[in-house]
Amino acid sequence: MNSIKAILDKSDYEIYDDFLNFQIDGYWLDEKLDELYPDGMHKGLVPTLVESLYREDEREVVWKRIIPKENETTHCPILMCPDDNDFGCTLVIAEVVNYGDFIKWKKIGMNLTNEWEAEKVGSKVEWFDKIGELKFEISDYKKMLNDFKERMELDKLENRNASA
Repeated sequence: MNSIKAILDKSDYEIYDDFLNFQIDGYWLDEKLDELYPDGMHKGLVPTLVESLYREDEREVVWKRIIPKENETTHCPILMCPDDNDFGCTLVIAEVVNYGDFIKWKKIGMNLTNEWEAEKVGSKVEWFDKIGELKFEISDYKKMLNDFKERMELDKLENRNASA
């Protein structure tokens, strides 16, 4: 089994705040993708499980697909460009399968969907061939998701206080 955690990470760019990031087996997912695909500009991509995801319909797609129903498979956006915070820029997709006692990211790839409708995202993906399947204990996976949810609530509160 692989380990997955939501850990506070320092942004690679000074203009962005620190953020929760996917740490898998002790590495940051964006940095691992950048190492495997150095011309893909993956370093600095941020998780889609954040309050700053610009469109509500896109946020709903992410949270609906990140943990499919048991024995179902989804194509979930997991990393995005921090410049736009939406599905319109660089977007990494995971094929997520729920086996009940574990979750598998069967494959990971780059979204090539050209349509702007949030529900269509992940319908066309160029799958990476240098990163294999990732298998996570369901309890670890749910803990990671809960950590993102807690951070989203804190971010919402901070945004409300800043605009008041």
